[in-house]
Amino acid sequence: MRIKRTTGTEAPDINLIPLIDVLLVIVIFLVVSTTFMQPSQLEVDLPGTQSAKEDSAPPEALRIRVGRDGNYALGAQSVLTDAQLRTELSKVLSAKPADEERRAIVEADAAATHQSVVTVMDMLASLGVAKVSIATAGGKSP
Repeated sequence: MRIKRTTGTEAPDINLIPLIDVLLVIVIFLVVSTTFMQPSQLEVDLPGTQSAKEDSAPPEALRIRVGRDGNYALGAQSVLTDAQLRTELSKVLSAKPADEERRAIVEADAAATHQSVVTVMDMLASLGVAKVSIATAGGKSP
């Protein structure tokens, strides 16, 4: 029986394939578990309703948030005033085709004034938005 003796000059082999497999599994897990929400700088506490219905608004609907202090946010944009909101709305709506149905969702804070919500709805009507929905936190009582 022969025993092969090695000298200390040979370097050990490192197998990288299992390491790459583990890293790919981690990347796939992170991609699948990531939420793709548009954060807004304007925090809104939506008013509750007694009857809850699912949000069936299409993803292309404009989302306007009305804060308790009377400030507005359009999509992921930061806090806007009345004039800035009107300008941004007209920019966004002018980029859409004229034959496309225009929809908007108003997400107003429960403590927001009625006047701020009416101001947004008036702006939307003057810019030709056909359907406006009011978002609520379904199933909660105010």
